[in-house]
Amino acid sequence: MRDIPEQDRPESAGRAAGIITTFMLILCIAAVAVYSYCRSMGMTAGVQEIFRSLADSSADTVKEAEVLYTFGFDMRDKPVFALYKGDIVKCSKSGIFFLDRTGRIVRSESIEYSSPIVKTNGSRILVVDAGASDICVMDDDSVVWKDKTDAAILNADISDDGYVTVITSAKRDNNAVRVYESHGLELFRKIIANDFAVSACISPSGKNLVLSSISTGAVGPFSKYKFYDMEGNELSELSFSQTGELLPVFWFRNNDSIFAAGVSTAASIGPEGNVQWKEQFRSIAGAGLVGSGLLAVAAETDEGNVLNVYTAGGEKRASVKLQGRPAGLDSIKGVISVYTDDTVFFYDENGDVKGKYTAGEKISQVCIYDKKQAAVITEGEVTVVSFN
Repeated sequence: MRDIPEQDRPESAGRAAGIITTFMLILCIAAVAVYSYCRSMGMTAGVQEIFRSLADSSADTVKEAEVLYTFGFDMRDKPVFALYKGDIVKCSKSGIFFLDRTGRIVRSESIEYSSPIVKTNGSRILVVDAGASDICVMDDDSVVWKDKTDAAILNADISDDGYVTVITSAKRDNNAVRVYESHGLELFRKIIANDFAVSACISPSGKNLVLSSISTGAVGPFSKYKFYDMEGNELSELSFSQTGELLPVFWFRNNDSIFAAGVSTAASIGPEGNVQWKEQFRSIAGAGLVGSGLLAVAAETDEGNVLNVYTAGGEKRASVKLQGRPAGLDSIKGVISVYTDDTVFFYDENGDVKGKYTAGEKISQVCIYDKKQAAVITEGEVTVVSFN
């Protein structure tokens, strides 16, 4: 074995770590000294700005996403986008187009909707024409079934098992909710006389219909949830009339419990209609599932803008200070995107940032393919990026 002279030996890892620790300690002592001096001189506001700028500068260290593909579309068509089995589905008055990540058309359907609403359960895709009467359900090969309602469509959804719920207007009442089984047969219809229906969907077990609506009372408008069996019989009701909270959007968990969110409140509601937990914010910019048991919320609080990830029990799995004011959120299992007007940040379910993409223009939507790629949609352009 070759003998290394003492003066040529590399420093030990322990000594290197000690040097780094000493250096960091000196920095901390200096920071505390500066803060104490400035505070004694009545300069606390300036110190806060200094530390805030130091914290904000961390955003510059986030790796910029790599642009893989870019392609355009006609904004005059007012298209709506969704991801379905690895393709971008573009729905507009020009038709329904399935595009690969390069923008190449791999399939098209001559179904022209002026105001499309697009939902997918993973195996099927539902498209309805809001304000009109057309319903279309497709799989990856063809159109599975179509129908027309006798009243204007307001909203629609599709469950994991393919049940379709459609909210329409009603001639003598506020709304009607129609429930279809997976082959397009209408099972039953519920008339909503006093409230205004917002969302409706069949639970993962296939045993219940959950309806979210908005009602009015002494405190003003508030959210209400009703739970029905599969024959349309009401089982229970949950009202937020005392607090006047609006949280009309919801997502099912595997045990038929739901996460709900709205203007400034996020909550968990049990399958029997009981509130398990809730949290309030100044405002919510977006929310979504990060897997069956996790809810991501991008919101404004008194302390600033944050991304919180909640477990089913209401514990915060992650809480991250956001750079800039959030405009929206998109999520899939294990990945969260939060975007401002022109920049999108990508996080994992633990709140660790994985990358960002600066679009340079207003972002209207983000669609996440997987844990490595996403489509960022701006005015007239789709940009596919790699962020991990």
